[in-house]
Amino acid sequence: MKKYFLLLFLLVINLKGIGQQKLDYSRTWVFMVGVLEWADANTFASFDKKGRLDTKILNFFQKQGVPASQMLYLKDQKATTKAVREAFAPFLKQAKKGDALFFYYCGHGYKNDGGKVCFANYQGADWTAEEIVKTVNENFAGNTAIFTADCCNSGGLAKEVQKYPSRNYAALNSVVPTDVSTGNWTFSNALLYGLEGRNFVDIDNNGQIQLPELAQYIDTEMAIVEGQKSLYFVPNTMKNFEIKAGVPIKKNSRIGERVQVDYDGTDWLGFIENVEADKRLKVRFYSYTNNEVEVVEASRVKAFKCTKDFPIGARVKVYSTNDKAWYAAKVLKKFSCLHYIHYEGYEDEYDEWVSVDIIKE
Repeated sequence: MKKYFLLLFLLVINLKGIGQQKLDYSRTWVFMVGVLEWADANTFASFDKKGRLDTKILNFFQKQGVPASQMLYLKDQKATTKAVREAFAPFLKQAKKGDALFFYYCGHGYKNDGGKVCFANYQGADWTAEEIVKTVNENFAGNTAIFTADCCNSGGLAKEVQKYPSRNYAALNSVVPTDVSTGNWTFSNALLYGLEGRNFVDIDNNGQIQLPELAQYIDTEMAIVEGQKSLYFVPNTMKNFEIKAGVPIKKNSRIGERVQVDYDGTDWLGFIENVEADKRLKVRFYSYTNNEVEVVEASRVKAFKCTKDFPIGARVKVYSTNDKAWYAAKVLKKFSCLHYIHYEGYEDEYDEWVSVDIIKE
């Protein structure tokens, strides 16, 4: 009998640790900061606002029925560090136990003089990844939060959430905390595809997109399309966290396949969104916003392949764009078309993910 009650007690404790296991939009709080222009234009270059994805992500949550009182979106000139700080904690304090938080930032990321990952608001002092996660931990009554960021060094969030193992904190970020990120919307597009339940994100084609599945999809997208390594963290308590159910089953195995389409001898990268009844392929091309779509003949399409591949342990040379020189290195591991290398004669802190475009034997 004692053993039975002990097992029951452990089960209850485990269930409490798991918390919310899907995005219940009526109980989801959305805090978004989108900065595409800065007061200090000499330090931070502006981005093209045409087709901006942050507003599309906001519109998605609105359409899902997230109450207006549970959404706060600060953008551009209104997103000063002072304004963001004054709004963040009070917003979080309105939530109740059992609620979930979706955090999103897009803009410029950087490391300050203290080596901390920061997100550049329109004007003001450093807003660090450390401060962001700590503010949530101290003010948000819910136990579940997903931290997303599309900017340089954004992986700092994935590092910070791991400081709170008793919380269901996950992070999906466009790049590792030591690297710069693309100026395109590739990460945000992949994130939105998953939230919307696009079937090409459903890797195992079971009609459901779970958080680890979305993380893997984003990771591969960033590696192939942008040549950079994203960083994500999903705790064990969120391995079954449901992003979207009722996803249409892929009727053709080619849906989601990354391909190259021939245009007068030049290959353009995209992915197959659908296979038409006449066997032609609907391809969405990768670009600043991924808005270009065309139905093309299958004969013009070939599967994407990495241009080069080096085995683990291989001695190679890696080109540095900073000082325009080749450095001797060793391949430690691989992911998609990316290689994680160690520079000979340098400390491990300089190990990094690089694209095959800058590697040679």
